[in-house]
Amino acid sequence: MSEQDRPKAPVAGLVYGEIIYWGTVISAVIALIGSVVNFVTTSNHILPSALLSKIWQGQDVTRIWEDTVGARPDGHWYLDYLATGDGLATFGLAFGVFIVIPAIFGSAYVLFRGGDKFFAGVAAVAGLITVGAMVV
Repeated sequence: MSEQDRPKAPVAGLVYGEIIYWGTVISAVIALIGSVVNFVTTSNHILPSALLSKIWQGQDVTRIWEDTVGARPDGHWYLDYLATGDGLATFGLAFGVFIVIPAIFGSAYVLFRGGDKFFAGVAAVAGLITVGAMVV
């Protein structure tokens, strides 16, 4: 198949895909660095040995939090612990989930500029729903 015969990807899809791709790469690197810090230093919110031991014992999430730090945290607890390995690793995971928001709004913008107002509106609504889910 020649280059001319190949179907062209929509620009909105390329924008979405590039943002998701690079955001996922960055979040994976952050989570990896956090995991390394977690296991090779003592800079942790929860001792990894205690955490893994309780997971292997089959304890539920609430019980693990209560036994290790006193109470199950609410919301984005890791923001207060970015200098710890587990806080940084959790931030990396959260960033990987968050990256969908700028990707959706970026593709909505491209769709709107291209005259596809219906799909731009649908994308914008999906972005707002995702923002609402992340804020809670």
